[in-house]
Amino acid sequence: MIELVRPHPSFHASWVEAAAEFAALGEYMHGSGLAPDDLDDDEVVGTLFRPGHLSDRTRFEAFCTEMAQRDQVIPPGMVPDSKLFIVEGERFLGSLSLRHELNDWLLEEGGHIGYSVRPADRRRGVATEALRLALDLARGLGLDRVLLTCDDTNIASAGTIEGAGGRLEDIRHGKRRYWIAL
Repeated sequence: MIELVRPHPSFHASWVEAAAEFAALGEYMHGSGLAPDDLDDDEVVGTLFRPGHLSDRTRFEAFCTEMAQRDQVIPPGMVPDSKLFIVEGERFLGSLSLRHELNDWLLEEGGHIGYSVRPADRRRGVATEALRLALDLARGLGLDRVLLTCDDTNIASAGTIEGAGGRLEDIRHGKRRYWIAL
């Protein structure tokens, strides 16, 4: 059974395996709270966490602690944000971020919900179920609609969003922008 859970150190080994899968494809873990490798250190808001640093269990524990509190301890310039792991039992399947509100950048490009599924677990409904669960959480926050975005070329993500009721508003800066009524 797929679940959304707060980041926890018990997923370290599985998370490290997933991070290696993303790295092998040159992909960024959307919704993870990690700084992309191409982002300059001075552009990072809050503590700097990069995938390569988190093979160290102590650093991973610090990452989990900070991400689990992102809806309460909000770095300057950020919005309240529920950072969640997508898991199945003890296996880390991906990351999901549920932003409780939008700032200017999120309205243009990021949206309310961002997620990524590890490559080995794609094409088996993980993103569909994670998004369904995230929409339930968004309703619980009192949101009446949410914005999701994906790269214009990401046909799989577009299909997941459309399957959840997403209505395409437009394409900006290479991002498809969908609204889902809750």
